[in-house]
Amino acid sequence: MSEYPRYITDASLAKLAKWLRLLGWNTTVFSGKAGRKMMRLADAEKRIILTRRQDMPARQFAGKLYLVTGKDAGSQIKEVITKFSLKIEKQRLFSICLRCNERLLPVAKEGVKNFVPPYVFANCGEYNQCPCCRKIYWQGTHERNSLQFLERLSITPS
Repeated sequence: MSEYPRYITDASLAKLAKWLRLLGWNTTVFSGKAGRKMMRLADAEKRIILTRRQDMPARQFAGKLYLVTGKDAGSQIKEVITKFSLKIEKQRLFSICLRCNERLLPVAKEGVKNFVPPYVFANCGEYNQCPCCRKIYWQGTHERNSLQFLERLSITPS
């Protein structure tokens, strides 16, 4: 098993899941109603459950479950980082596909020419691609905006 914890969120925490992925944490979103099926999946995949559903902590579950109380993505991110003492490491940022939770792989610039905007191709030299959904990622305004958002939350990578 990985040295890093893995998470599963209920659908109400999909934004939190996306931010955890951006920070480099393997996080899936359970698409069904949070309950017994979600708990079985979390147990099978050795994931920590993050939920907003108030009745979940009272259910029998051998794994870890945390009831997220924050109302918005920013407070939820800070809450989870604090609760699980997550170390935000610069090299892990932007390493997981935000869409499907797969680890991104470097791809040669020549291989993306027909799949990124011409301006991006002319001005960016490094690309990553999801091996599952094939989405291509590059360092751009999304990355800058994300880092500024984290900075406003006083979350700084080491």
